[in-house]
Amino acid sequence: MFDAPGAMHGTGNALTGPATAAAGHGDRHDEAAGMTVPYVVAACTAIALANLVGWLTQTRALISIAPGLPAMVPATTLLALLAAAGLWLRWRWPAWRGGEVLAASVIVASAAIMACHLGGAAPAPFRFADGGMESYATLSSSLTASIFFMLGLALLLSMGGRHTMLGQCIALAVLLLALLNLSGYLFRGTFLFRILPGRGTSILTSTELILLAAGTVFLRPRAGLMAAVTGDLPAARISRRLLVAAFVIPVVTAGGAVLAARYGLYDAGTALPLFVWTMIVLFLVIVWRFALRLLAVDVARSHAERELQGALRELRAEHDRKDVFLATLAHELRNPLAPISAAAEVLRHGGGQDAAERERIGTIVATQAANLVSLVNDLLDVERVNSGRIALDKHVLDLREAITGALEQVRPLLARKRHDCQVEAPTAPVYVCGDLKRLVQVVVNLLNNAAKYTPPGGTLLVTVTTGERSVALTVEDNGIGIAADLLGRVFEPYAQAELTPDRAEGGLGLGLSLVKRLTELHGGSVAASSAGAGQGSRFTVTLPLMTVVGQRG
Repeated sequence: MFDAPGAMHGTGNALTGPATAAAGHGDRHDEAAGMTVPYVVAACTAIALANLVGWLTQTRALISIAPGLPAMVPATTLLALLAAAGLWLRWRWPAWRGGEVLAASVIVASAAIMACHLGGAAPAPFRFADGGMESYATLSSSLTASIFFMLGLALLLSMGGRHTMLGQCIALAVLLLALLNLSGYLFRGTFLFRILPGRGTSILTSTELILLAAGTVFLRPRAGLMAAVTGDLPAARISRRLLVAAFVIPVVTAGGAVLAARYGLYDAGTALPLFVWTMIVLFLVIVWRFALRLLAVDVARSHAERELQGALRELRAEHDRKDVFLATLAHELRNPLAPISAAAEVLRHGGGQDAAERERIGTIVATQAANLVSLVNDLLDVERVNSGRIALDKHVLDLREAITGALEQVRPLLARKRHDCQVEAPTAPVYVCGDLKRLVQVVVNLLNNAAKYTPPGGTLLVTVTTGERSVALTVEDNGIGIAADLLGRVFEPYAQAELTPDRAEGGLGLGLSLVKRLTELHGGSVAASSAGAGQGSRFTVTLPLMTVVGQRG
């Protein structure tokens, strides 16, 4: 009999129709799948209309391709048009129920045709094909009606939300059955031809079924089976290529084997083993290739997971350091505020009557205010350096000036702790290109650090050593030293809060971090060394040496 145009499983709107694509939902693969639907509908409609024209004009090529082959009768053509219309409506207007009504109509009409075949009688004016002599009133064959019944069911299920995967599975079954029917035309005179094409499913009908089944599968690309092959994830890309290979390779290989046997390149008995061997080779190559790609994806994912875990550990450590820093900041702000508050209370209750008392109170307030200013300046400097907003006023200068300026600033701390600070520097100028204010800040921070962590009465040594192209400024002390496991972290921001359980001398742990950043801005480097706890420490700043002295600016 005649085969109906292809299970109109309304490929469901791959993106819920153009509306979804226009709204930007889904990626480019979803969009491509969704845009398959209108092309499928257009192709099916063109085949169906051409078939109807063929019946009107009795053009055999439009009815059955060639004389003697099963024809696609108008009843099958109408089933195909109903399925195509339902597919289009569901894709174009996903919220409207018209597509589901047409899909149900395909089911009812094909079921009625099947019932006629089971009952052995066709209602007038319809009739069954008689000896292969079809007419415009001939009903579709039982096989064609059965496949269209499956197609209508697949289309209806794919339009819903809960049974999309089942509908797609049925649509794939229809597609594969139609492909098998189409391939049966290559083996005329065989059992395959007798059981499928020979039972009345035409080439045109098989083509329609293939198109409509594919449209049904693509109708909802983000749901059911299609969810595994759409999108830009590596697994989806690999799945798409494998599916294409699974369809194309057997068809091309089988067609080539049949044609080669038909043209006498080898006997028919050789065709089957040669086909099997070719399939094995091709699929081995494909599977191995994609296995290597999956391996690369797994390696990349493992590497990304390790990097993510490392980043998470760093984030947790940074979070912990910030917590400690905030606690330390509160402590450091309270230290100077307490004496200032006490001095204010003394003045409020009539203290400071004589000059000596007023001078002592003023000294306390000035000293603690200076500590507050120092804390705030350190915070501001760190923020400026980290954001790249710090500007250096560079010019050629004598590094010994920076040392002298730094010693003036730290002299009160050295005197209070009774430290002996010695300087060993060349008698000749040591010229570098830098910002004098920032270089003084570098040396001050190094001296403050050494003084704070050296017990009273300790010794500090500042040395300047010139090389061929660089100069090294070293600040060495005989203080508490640095443990080996902490040595590599002394230049991290807020590190001091973790490194020093004794907070007597205070500090936010920003000084050495500023030393490192400011030194790097001058094109230099800084390093720390210590023989261990209780063995003192040494910090060395290395800067480029100016070999040609320019005009001071």
